[in-house]
Amino acid sequence: MTGILRVVGSGLAGATTAHLLTEAGCPVEVIDGEPTWGGQLRTASANGLLYEPTGAHIFHTADLDVWRLVTGLVEMLPYRHEVRTKVFGRTLSWPPQLSELRELAEWPVIARELELRPPRPRTDNFATWCVDLMGETLYREFIEGYTRKQWGEDPRNLTAAWAPKRIDLRDDGYRALFRDPYQGWPAGGYPGLIDALLRRVPVTLGQRVTVSDWEQLCQGASGVVLTCALDEFFEESLGRLPWRGVSLRTRYVPDVDHVLPCGVVNTPGLEYPYTRMVETKWMSGQSVPGTLVSYEYPGAPVRHYPVDDVAGVNRKLQRRYEQELTLLPGPPRYTLGRLATYAYLDMDQVIRQAMNTVRQILADRGGAST
Repeated sequence: MTGILRVVGSGLAGATTAHLLTEAGCPVEVIDGEPTWGGQLRTASANGLLYEPTGAHIFHTADLDVWRLVTGLVEMLPYRHEVRTKVFGRTLSWPPQLSELRELAEWPVIARELELRPPRPRTDNFATWCVDLMGETLYREFIEGYTRKQWGEDPRNLTAAWAPKRIDLRDDGYRALFRDPYQGWPAGGYPGLIDALLRRVPVTLGQRVTVSDWEQLCQGASGVVLTCALDEFFEESLGRLPWRGVSLRTRYVPDVDHVLPCGVVNTPGLEYPYTRMVETKWMSGQSVPGTLVSYEYPGAPVRHYPVDDVAGVNRKLQRRYEQELTLLPGPPRYTLGRLATYAYLDMDQVIRQAMNTVRQILADRGGAST
């Protein structure tokens, strides 16, 4: 099978796919509706200080192939991400550390709740899973308010499927958020990674693509790769998939090295209109004067996080859009990435998806696998 492979979307999913296909000798074209490439993976600067206008992105993985790909393209600074959270009138570790909790006046209540936990958290919904893991008091302080703000939903209406990867209770003193062996932050920020991935790839920017453009998209193509949201691609013909977005307000603070004690401080209390504060200077390792602190406000009208409801209604609508895609005429089509698969994915998972997708494309073309 010959012909160009068209990739819709120039975020991490599309850029990685295009890079790997180009390396395999396949003709590729990337199309993106935005005026700049990179999707939500952005780094900006002010007064010589780097910051992330779309929220903190921390690269971590246990996938050696993914790590080798990234470090072969950009220098990764040796950064281990730590998070704190404002609870009980203090700033404590996230995930919660029992050694810190034992020092609280609330500890006797917390200890009794921990003793009454079931052997395994129930998977009825997100709230049930968290309460079974850490008890009602810790859930209320660390989780409930943050979840209500972030997702705009009662936590009982959300699935517990992603909780085991995101929620933890520790008694080992390990303060870094992630335990993956390979972690870092790209020197100079994430644009360098996207630039490196797309260095040899033709890219058209400012051209939004929907199902109305399908015939033109398929013209002369041996395959189409979609990394865009399928509800948006299909012009919401079956209904809009719920997404949650965030907006960031960034404040410059002169004449100080740092404002926060680490890269991110969560603010789960409902008295805060934002969910967390981010100080990218911890990630970038810059030594220039001053710092930037970004405040992350939930509820922005953009597609950042899929809402996985406990009843599975949103997932069912996603599957209907996936079925609509299979019914379109033309060459093989492939989907990957957080937007196109309606999945809460980390960056390394997106890159692994790209590797697997390229392997499938090459197999479909009759070529060797990567």
